[in-house]
Amino acid sequence: MEIRRGIRGALAAGLLLGAAAGLARRRRTTRQEPGREPRQGRCLTVTTGDGVRLAVEVDEASEPKAAVVFAHGWVLNRGCWFPQREALAGEAILVCYDQRGHGASSAGAYDCCTVDRLAEDLETVVEEVVPPELPVVLVGHSMGGMTVMGLAARRPELFGDRIRGVALLGTSCGGLAGSTFGLRGPLGRAVPRMTPLVLERMLARAPLIDRSAALKRGVNWPVTRYLAFGPGARREHVSLVNGMVAATPTEVMVGFFHGIMAHDKADALHALASVETLVMVGARDRLTPPSHAHRIAQALPGARLIVVPGAGHMLGLERPEVVNRTLAELVGKALKEPMPPGEPKAA
Repeated sequence: MEIRRGIRGALAAGLLLGAAAGLARRRRTTRQEPGREPRQGRCLTVTTGDGVRLAVEVDEASEPKAAVVFAHGWVLNRGCWFPQREALAGEAILVCYDQRGHGASSAGAYDCCTVDRLAEDLETVVEEVVPPELPVVLVGHSMGGMTVMGLAARRPELFGDRIRGVALLGTSCGGLAGSTFGLRGPLGRAVPRMTPLVLERMLARAPLIDRSAALKRGVNWPVTRYLAFGPGARREHVSLVNGMVAATPTEVMVGFFHGIMAHDKADALHALASVETLVMVGARDRLTPPSHAHRIAQALPGARLIVVPGAGHMLGLERPEVVNRTLAELVGKALKEPMPPGEPKAA
């Protein structure tokens, strides 16, 4: 009974965020499209300065001219990038890793659930995995985009020389604390106040909640469908993401929720002025709405801004053809002669 009360706390959060009531029958979660085997890369472990072990997967290329490093979002893992790995295979070295506490990576201390710590992790992955002679393109989705901005704040000198391109997908440079997650009226106004309270209640029951992954998947389903996807999402994609969410420890979920709410890297965006930058968002994104993408683009007049009609937060799954084509173009542009640091690129 105590486990179910803890799980019901999670369900209350979902209802607060406006998820549809009722649980749908679920299919088995997979990491690939139906009928397609997942791409298998070289797996390795990178250890951070504070002892966290990051799970990294590398897709090699025969004659690489660049490396593309993918940083995933909150409560996800590296498996969300499979359409992009398929599309860019052979064009560059592709590096996907699980952020700390997510997927197969260890978590570290609760007070290290910050964007600044994630930025340090990303720097470590680039330094230890990417050959030093290769230019780097960073692709960050949601919290992963914040991770890239955190690295720009931490090591701005890397951008323009070592790092030649950046893609920021469905992300924000700050100001998320007042989010209503697409809800309006009294319920929408209550969301910023009530969500942290519900999450703290879940944190207090974390061991009980995490004891039943199947129950977590059932409770999370309507929340995942509402928050992560736009209309017309494929059921297997919702299952994929929902499985990732359920597999993320409650302590990690709550810790990084607070880290994301505290995130503010608007001042770090100037470091991206000397690299090819793509800003992309779904028009129906409820977690990081288009207004956040516009704010980033306004700070970077040379950036390319794309708002994808009808798409929600999970752009790489919902609109892979658009994302893949645009990322390939970004990598091509990033391989041109690097600009001197601080020199803005032409619009």
